Amino acid sequence: MKTALLALFLSTTIFAQEESNNSLDKKHEIKVDAIELIVVANIEITYEYLISKYSGAGISITFDGGNSSDDFLNWAITPFYRQYFFNRQEKRAQGLFAEGHLNLGSFENDYYQYTYDTDTGFIVDERFVEHDKTAFGAGFALGYKWASNNGFVIEPSVGVGRNIIGNTQDDGAYYDSIDFYFRGGIQVGYRF
Repeated sequence: MKTALLALFLSTTIFAQEESNNSLDKKHEIKVDAIELIVVANIEITYEYLISKYSGAGISITFDGGNSSDDFLNWAITPFYRQYFFNRQEKRAQGLFAEGHLNLGSFENDYYQYTYDTDTGFIVDERFVEHDKTAFGAGFALGYKWASNNGFVIEPSVGVGRNIIGNTQDDGAYYDSIDFYFRGGIQVGYRF
């Protein structure tokens, strides 16, 4: 009887340890882009659902961190799909990945508009114009993800996209083109 109870206790203890260490059961990640937060004072929060050992899908939401931001992004919503390669460990969605994504965002482009005197050629009026533009695009990124057994995740990536809708100048505005955008950084987070 004592032997049966001891065997039952040991088997449940070993099974419980295997369950808690099985990283294939962890299917959700929440991450923050540390580089974007530091460099341009924007806040990017990402959720990723780990579909299998080799794929994941998620969404990133980015918004301007305030008046001190050096970048011209107001906000962006970026859904993505990732395919993971060369994952030889018993962990879900880890290693080298390729990402395809869509991007819907609002960009600000402030500029000065000048009025010239036709006779003298001198500036008669100078006006500061704040111009916001919403654009939709698609892009591609490459990265690498490390995931520890306790759930910590770090993920450097780099990518680019092209705005398809909303990238043209209209109503005579003199702002810069927003044809291309950059996507990337170093995301840190937690897998659960």
